[in-house]
Amino acid sequence: MSDYIVAAGSTARLGRVEGALKAGRNSRIVAESGRRVVVTEGAYLEGPVSIECDFECKSMRVEGKGFGPSGNVEVRGSLLVHGDLEIDASAEVGGEISAERVDVGGHLKTKSITSKGVRVGGHLETRGSLKAEDVDVGGHMNVGELVDISNLRVGGHVEVGGGTIKGDVKVRGRFRAASTLAYGSIQVYGSLVLPRGSRGDKLRALGKVEFEGDGFCKEIEINGTAKARGDLGAEKLQVNGKLEVQGSLKVSEKLEVFGSAEAKKTVECGGLGIWGRLAAERIVASGRAEVGGETWVPHGLMAKDLAVGTGSRVNGPIVADAVEVGVGLQPVGLWAQISSWRTMGRMTRVDDVYARDVRVDRYSQVKRVYAETIRMQSGSAAAEVNFTKEADISEGVHLEKPSRKTDSLPIPPS
Repeated sequence: MSDYIVAAGSTARLGRVEGALKAGRNSRIVAESGRRVVVTEGAYLEGPVSIECDFECKSMRVEGKGFGPSGNVEVRGSLLVHGDLEIDASAEVGGEISAERVDVGGHLKTKSITSKGVRVGGHLETRGSLKAEDVDVGGHMNVGELVDISNLRVGGHVEVGGGTIKGDVKVRGRFRAASTLAYGSIQVYGSLVLPRGSRGDKLRALGKVEFEGDGFCKEIEINGTAKARGDLGAEKLQVNGKLEVQGSLKVSEKLEVFGSAEAKKTVECGGLGIWGRLAAERIVASGRAEVGGETWVPHGLMAKDLAVGTGSRVNGPIVADAVEVGVGLQPVGLWAQISSWRTMGRMTRVDDVYARDVRVDRYSQVKRVYAETIRMQSGSAAAEVNFTKEADISEGVHLEKPSRKTDSLPIPPS
C-alpha cells in the first residue's frame, strides 16, 4: 500500500484514500463526491494547507513555519482524527473537531471540540462546546457553550458558557462563566465571575471574585476582594482580604475573618474566629467564637462559648453559655502579629452580655451583664451587673450601679 502524495500548490479531489496522505505547501484538498474525505492511515501535511470538506484520518500532523499565514491550516468542514492531531501553526476549523489528543502550536478556532487532551499555545475559541479531560491554553480561551473538562490551565482570560470542570482550574487572567458552573478546585489570579447557583469544592482567589447570585463552595479562601449578590454558603471560609455578601452567609464548619467581611443579613457558622472586622445583622455560631478584632451586630452575636480578646470590640448584644471578655487570644502565624498591632493599648469593649457564666478581665468594659455567675477583675468596668447565683467582683472594679442579685433575668435577644 503506497502513500498518496499531493504536490505543493496543487488541488487534489479525493474520496477514500487507502493508506497515508502526504500534501505539500499551499495544497488544496476537496471532496470528490459528497462532503467527506477518508484517509485510512495518517495524514502528513505541510502548511499552509486548505481542506474544503469534512476530513477523517487515523492521525494528522501539520508542519508549518511559525504561527502566521506561512503555516496555517483551514478546514471548512469537520475534522475527525482517531488518534492524535498535531498542528505546528494556527488552525481554523469550520465544523467540529474530534481527536484522541489535540496539540496546536498557534491559535485554534473551531465550532466544538471532543478530545481527551487539548493543548493550544495561543488562543482557543469555540462557538460551541468543549469536552476534554485536560485543557492547557497559553493565551485566552473562549467557549461559547458548555464545557465538560477535568482539569483546566489558562495563561490568559477565560470565558465559558457554563458546564462542569471537575478537577483543578488555574487561570492567570480573568475567568467568567455565562451560566451555572460546577467546579472542583479553582484558583484565579485575576478576576472571577460565577453565575447564580454555581457550586464547587475549593476556591482560592487572589484577585476579585463576584458571585452573581446565590453560590456555594465547600472551601473558600479570599485573598483579594469578593462580592456575593445573594446568599453565600461554604463548609470552610477564610477571608484575608474583603468580602461583601448582600444576603446571608452560612458556613457549616469554620469561619475565619482576618480582613474585613460584611453580610447584609445573618451570618450562621460552626466555629468563628474574627481577627479583623465582621459586620452583620446577626451572627449565630453553633460552636466556639473568638473575637480578636471588631464586630458590628445590631441584633446580636450568639455562640455556645465566646472569648473576646484584649483590645477587641463587640458592638451589639452577646448571647452565649459562657463569655470571657479581655482574654489573650493567639491567631496563627503572621496574623498573630497583625492582630496584636491592631489591639495594642486598647481597652476591650463589649455591649450587653447574656450568659450563664461571665468573666471580665482587667482593662475591659461591658455595658449591662445578665448572668448566673460573674467574675470581674480589678481594672474592669460595667454599667450594670445582674446575677442569679454568685458574683465575684474584685476591688478596683468600676460599676455605674451596684451589682444586683435577682430571681430571674430578662429574655435575651434571639
